[in-house]
Amino acid sequence: MLGGVLTAALLEVSCASVTYNVAARVDSRVRSNEAVTEDAPSIAGDTDITPTLGLEWREGNTSLQLDYAPRISMREITVQPRTEIQHMGRLAANWRPERGLTLRLGEELVLGAVNLFTTDVTPLPDTGGSDPDGPLRPPEDGGPLQPLPQTDTVYFLSSTSTLTATTSALGRRWNLSGSTGFSISGGLDGAAREAVPMQYGPRFDVSLSHALSSLSAITTSAAVNYSRFSTGANNTVVSLTESWGTRLSRRTSLQAGAGVSVVNSLEAPTTGGDDEPTGEATTDAPRTELLPNLTFSVGHRVPSRTADFNGTLSVRVTPFVDRLTGRVYPRADLTLGGTWALGPRVRVSPSTGTAFAVGGATGDRIVTGGMTASWMLTRWVSVDADARTTWSRSPELPAARLNWAASLGLSVRQTGIL
Repeated sequence: MLGGVLTAALLEVSCASVTYNVAARVDSRVRSNEAVTEDAPSIAGDTDITPTLGLEWREGNTSLQLDYAPRISMREITVQPRTEIQHMGRLAANWRPERGLTLRLGEELVLGAVNLFTTDVTPLPDTGGSDPDGPLRPPEDGGPLQPLPQTDTVYFLSSTSTLTATTSALGRRWNLSGSTGFSISGGLDGAAREAVPMQYGPRFDVSLSHALSSLSAITTSAAVNYSRFSTGANNTVVSLTESWGTRLSRRTSLQAGAGVSVVNSLEAPTTGGDDEPTGEATTDAPRTELLPNLTFSVGHRVPSRTADFNGTLSVRVTPFVDRLTGRVYPRADLTLGGTWALGPRVRVSPSTGTAFAVGGATGDRIVTGGMTASWMLTRWVSVDADARTTWSRSPELPAARLNWAASLGLSVRQTGIL
């Protein structure tokens, strides 16, 4: 009897597996310098060192992943060198309690000194080497592009917690998913909040998909997002959309969606000027609007043994929450990107995008573009290059801004089983 129990316990423990991922990355960068001092050079040089440690535990239908990476940045090393540290972490837990039901809990964290132009605010760099560190770029899902603050570097916090449930219990061609979460991001001290106000709030969304055939599906989605800013602004966005996706051929896919969003927003209080000698803050009444929610994207692949290409064109007209002002307005985002696989070891990915307010609204206009490249020297070593530029025009500033950056990095990684 005792022997049977010990055998069962041993088999249970042996079913679990723990894998590790250790990586280190060094990036050297030259970029435009927006320092306000008169003697500051127009070009600055930076060096980033990013070690990464990841652990993944799997047992049966359960998995747990934990990653941590401190980014040590030496800014303006040729003029006035300074050291900045940014902590990045990720926690992901997956559980399948029964067939057709999946639960996922995720947490992503960024804390420390962040340059929002030269550093993507994501929890961890891609250890696979396919996405080098670089400035603000068009997101993979087609938007939205975020405006750039006036301050070069801010003491920044970004935390996103999400709980997601997915089930196929409604039928063979049906899929129901829902998620809830809480996000907080922005500057942590007074100067940082002047540049990027702190914003926080919960979000909820649910979607029901039905496969019309093996090539197409329709999805009905509803979402509620609430954001409150340290400036006093707050907004609630309730969206209802219907989308359709299909594969037109073996090489081309298409997705389109249409819906509406009800927006209730309150802008930040403004301080009176000369006509208000008391200098008291005045607050406008909350405003409720009905805004369009339109999306369209098409993907196409050009197969080739020497230069296989995957490209995507995305267009969005959706309510946009400006992280710098807290305002909500309709905005169009257009992004175009693709990846060339030049053999099994080389990837080249150009991308470009633009964003601007529509429907008579006022907001930042952004044009961005660039290219990334990665060369896998071996299974564990890669060389990455990145070049980016962003032009932006804000109605609050007298002139347009042009930022650019180019970087070259070396990544070394190792994985194994504990």
